[in-house]
Amino acid sequence: MKRLIPLLIALMPIPAFAAGTCKVTDVTSSQSVVSSRTPDSETVIVTLTCTGDASTGSFPATTIPLSGSSPSGLLNVYNLTGYILYAVGRTPGSTQPTNNYTTTIKDAQGYALDQALLTTNGSATAAQLTTMTPATAPYPVYPIVRSALTVATTVNVVASAQITFDLIFRTRP
Repeated sequence: MKRLIPLLIALMPIPAFAAGTCKVTDVTSSQSVVSSRTPDSETVIVTLTCTGDASTGSFPATTIPLSGSSPSGLLNVYNLTGYILYAVGRTPGSTQPTNNYTTTIKDAQGYALDQALLTTNGSATAAQLTTMTPATAPYPVYPIVRSALTVATTVNVVASAQITFDLIFRTRP
């Protein structure tokens, strides 16, 4: 019996977890280095490239650090403290996601900086740029970044779907 228990444990199925990827692939900032892509020093663009799981299409939630730099080195150093999430660009890749996917962007306290403006409206075919201003008064209301952010994309069932996000931060509207 002592030999049988380790064998049974070894034969038990291991649960599979979502293996999609989402990572910061570019940062455009002129906070420390002048960049030709950023027209003024009050803007930081963090690009997040995501690929859904090969079987379920799910995307992992990804943390955008409060401060950092371009993944290719110490170029374009940024610090988002006190900035606002001004707009979010969403561009589907060659393997298109499910139409009407949802994206949420929350801070460490759980406050939704996206103000539900990215809920069930992600296009499977067209690039979109959504300004973070609600359609009802009072507007504009831009939440201030005060901690690391978590980007989560849900309601996608297309295996290996691709989405590129451009999170555009500004010092003021």
